[in-house]
Parts: sequence; C-alpha cells; structure tokens
Amino acid sequence: MKLVRYGAPGAERPGIWQDATKDEPARILDVQGMVFDIADYDARFWRTFGIARLRALLQEPNLKWVPAAGQRLGPPVAPPRQIICLGKNYRDHVQEFDAQAPELPVYFAKSPGALCGHGDVIRLRPGMERVDGEVELAVVIGRRARDIQESDALAYVAGYTILNDVTNRDLQKARGQWFFAKSADSFAPLGPWLVTRDEIKRPHSLRIRQRVNGEVLQDAKTSKMIFRLEMVLADLSRVMTLEPGDVVSTGTPGGIGSARTPPVVLHDGDVMECEIDGIGVLRNPVAMMYG
Repeated sequence: MKLVRYGAPGAERPGIWQDATKDEPARILDVQGMVFDIADYDARFWRTFGIARLRALLQEPNLKWVPAAGQRLGPPVAPPRQIICLGKNYRDHVQEFDAQAPELPVYFAKSPGALCGHGDVIRLRPGMERVDGEVELAVVIGRRARDIQESDALAYVAGYTILNDVTNRDLQKARGQWFFAKSADSFAPLGPWLVTRDEIKRPHSLRIRQRVNGEVLQDAKTSKMIFRLEMVLADLSRVMTLEPGDVVSTGTPGGIGSARTPPVVLHDGDVMECEIDGIGVLRNPVAMMYG
C-alpha cells in the first residue's frame, strides 16, 4: 500500500493511494471519510491500528474514493516526535569531502518543523547562497523499539519513503553544526507517500537518484550504505526508545551539488527530483521568498 496525507497544509487527511490503470486515473481512498477513529497517520494510529486496519478497510464495500488529480500531498506521516538522520553513510559521499569513513554511525537530527510534502516549495531566503539537497531512503517506525536485535529490526518498520535533506552549506560551515543548517522551514521534503514494508522486500538493493532541472546529480544503490538499516535501528534502540511515527533517514550517496566543481546550488525556479526504485519520485520546486 501507498499511504498518503492529502489536503491543505495543517489539514491533511489520511488516505491510500491507488496508481492509475489503463481504465482508471489515479485515486485516493478517503480513510477518514470511512472510519471515524482514524484522524491521521500519527503515533496513535500506529500504536492502536496500524497497517492491518487499513488492509481490512480495503475489503469493505462502498469504498470512498476521491480523484488524485489536483490533490496536494503532504508529508505521509503526521508531524513526528523526531527525525533522526545519518551522516557519512555512503563511502562515495565521504570521499567527495576527503574525509575518513566513520567506524560507527554518525547521527544528527532535523527539526520536524522543516517537513513539507510532495510538490511543496523549498523556500530560500535572501542570504542563502549555497543550498543543495540530498536524496535519502527514510523509514517510519511502526512499533515501539527498545533494545531490539538486528535480526528483528525491520519488523519495527511501518514503511519506506524519501527524504530530501536540504542543507544551507554556508550556515553549516559558519556554525560548525548540522542541525541548524538543515532545519530551515521546508528543508525536509518527505514523500510522496509511505510504501508499506511488505512491498519492499530488499531495502538495500534500491536505486537512488537526485536530479535538479533534469540533470542527474546522484545515482547510486542503497547497497552502498556503510551501516545497514538493521544495524542503525538496533544501535539507536540501545540508547533511545524509537516510538511509532518517528522518522529515521539513512544518509545520502555521493554526487551532491555542493561537492561538485563548480558547485551546483539551488536557485529560484529550480525543480528538485528525488527518486528511489519501489517508492517513486519526490518533486519540489524552489523559490526565493522575501519578507
């Protein structure tokens, strides 16, 4: 299943996306319109209902579908408690900065307030001169995870999605930290949907790409991760409890714009596309905002 949240920012409704066929255009099942007790894909939903409830819903008669055309897709999960990211998790990304590959995972956070959805504008502001993006495979936690084993770790994943880790490189260099440079409003596009875990059997064999205005900047395989997802989730769970709805993003491969010669940075009017096989394309325009 592809889970979506559609509607105006702050008023998104939970839905299930159905791709277009030769006979039918793409459409969205209005979950909230069918059941009164699922208000959103939030922590309560994952703790109380989960994917099984949605599978049962799809078997009911008189499903309430709405046309997908013209619908805004917000982030596919309600604002999470936390967004945990990995730095330096692809060897070619480490090499493009002449750095050493880490012996243990490098974690940092992005503010949940930076989230935006598919098609939403990545908002630049005056003075942001070196901003670029990073395509990343992200997961949403579906069950509380504490002291879990690597062998069981994927069972705690609700599904997979795409995170664009947009970064202000000037701010990152000036402040010497990642959180501040990566947490501006709109600097965490997430989507376009959440693909449930059962539909992606091998998360470490996916092709992952980033394009700006059609030019391919990043093109790699998730098999090139230094630290696999199972290890990361188990490692995190030994220190902190991962709660349903939390987002964990697994790092980016080499090829990012700021590491190129000359650098490829975002400008007003650009269009970013982040694509991962088995998930889809997360597309966001870029605009300079004043005031």
